[in-house]
Amino acid sequence: ARAAGCSRYALYRAFRTEYGMPPSDYQRLLRLRAARRLLATGTTPAEAATSCGFADQPHLTRWFTRVYGITPATYRRAAG
Repeated sequence: ARAAGCSRYALYRAFRTEYGMPPSDYQRLLRLRAARRLLATGTTPAEAATSCGFADQPHLTRWFTRVYGITPATYRRAAG
């Protein structure tokens, strides 16, 4: 916000208007995409969670299942 010369709230509103989601949801989406790429290469869900910035494997599993409808382990087996 400081670099853009506006308040945090103004930046938040502009981001949400431009991308259709709050910055936290966008960041989570980027992390989930990165985890999906790692899982497709055979990385374990625990390693993918750590590499992508999730607190732990259950945190990744909870969000991965919510967004993609399957667990990371199931995705890894199907992609391999």
